[in-house]
Amino acid sequence: MRRTIIIGDVHGCLDELKDLLAQVSASPEDRLICAGDLIGKGPDPRGVLEWAMAAKNLQCVQGNHEIRLLSYWKKLAAPDEKPFDLETFRRLGPDFDRYMRFIESWPLYVIGKDHVVVHAGFDPRHGPLEHQSPWQLANIRRIGENGTPWYELYQLRKLVVFGHWSRREPLIRENSICIDTGCVHGGFLSALILPERRIVSVPARKIYRSKQLWN
Repeated sequence: MRRTIIIGDVHGCLDELKDLLAQVSASPEDRLICAGDLIGKGPDPRGVLEWAMAAKNLQCVQGNHEIRLLSYWKKLAAPDEKPFDLETFRRLGPDFDRYMRFIESWPLYVIGKDHVVVHAGFDPRHGPLEHQSPWQLANIRRIGENGTPWYELYQLRKLVVFGHWSRREPLIRENSICIDTGCVHGGFLSALILPERRIVSVPARKIYRSKQLWN
């Protein structure tokens, strides 16, 4: 049976990405999906994007880091909001245009037969994903006056797989799974394998950027 392997936030951690692909024994017959934020904060965004461009069995969704860089690219301006965006811009170097054209082709979400992959999530109160803004899909965490995590309001059976909200261990619910386990912050890089719903993780080789992970 052909597997679907959904990979959490890579953030430029190419070595850990290679470790994870080896751990899951990824093959050209598998369907690979990256849940956004392939770049940003980490050491090798160029290497990660070169891998993504060469992988014929890969789909990527745009994360908030990609969307911000696309915004600067369209304005013909260097990033000036967040220092790590400027780091990524500089590391991509003279091929920045080529990489941005590639990232611009990525969708905001991928819908499979029994699952959806989106970077951050969506507001279940506002209908299907096509009615949600790019900002929501790439940035949302909590909604409403009480700050309820969006997935606690999601009631449908179709599985939503997302990243963005880095935590020490994957969040596993019946209809939603978060696989951002904070690799760039010294945690793990994780992947969800479907249809068996098995999670595989590899440890970060170092702390590339310090942050308190969400519990």
